[in-house]
This record gives sequence, structure tokens and C-alpha cells, in this order.
Amino acid sequence: MITSEGLEDQLLGIVVAKERPELEDEKNALILQSAANKKQLKEIEDKILEVLSTSEGNILEDETAIKVLSSSKTLSNEISSKQAIAEETEMKVNLSDFVIRF
Repeated sequence: MITSEGLEDQLLGIVVAKERPELEDEKNALILQSAANKKQLKEIEDKILEVLSTSEGNILEDETAIKVLSSSKTLSNEISSKQAIAEETEMKVNLSDFVIRF
């Protein structure tokens, strides 16, 4: 069943696509980037869990585990930074959507 809010968002998307196509393109790119970032974070989590579950003895002495955890932290920080930029851009796009409504 379609909600009035969902229908409103779809209609707004059509209006924005006509009035400001660059905003609609940017919004779509943000959605795709956000999905890719979430997928990467899930893969990182899975890799960390795998390393932790297969590590034997003291994990601090396991070079592979340390490398995986270190690279995971770096990648996680990069993704967090991208997400912050994406959220800021999304707020700008949503503000533009609001202006178009009124």
C-alpha cells in the first residue's frame, strides 16, 4: 500500500528532477554511495569477526590479526568521513527540496 508520505516524496522527486536535475542526480548518487558504504562496513565487521574467531593464543601476537584490524580501522574512518560528507550534502539537497515545495 502506498502511503501519502511516500507518494509525496515520489512527486517531489519528479518536480526536483524537472526543476533541478542536478540535485536529483546528486541525491541518487548519495543513496548509492550510502549503500556501498554500508556494504563495506558489513564486510569489515565480518572480516574482524572472522579474524577474532580464528585467532589462536594471544591476539596481540598475531600479525595477520593486527594488520586486518589496523586496515579495518583505517577503512572504517574513511567510510565515516564519506558518510559525514554525504549527510551534509543530503541536508543541502533536502533543504533545496523544501524550498521547491514552497
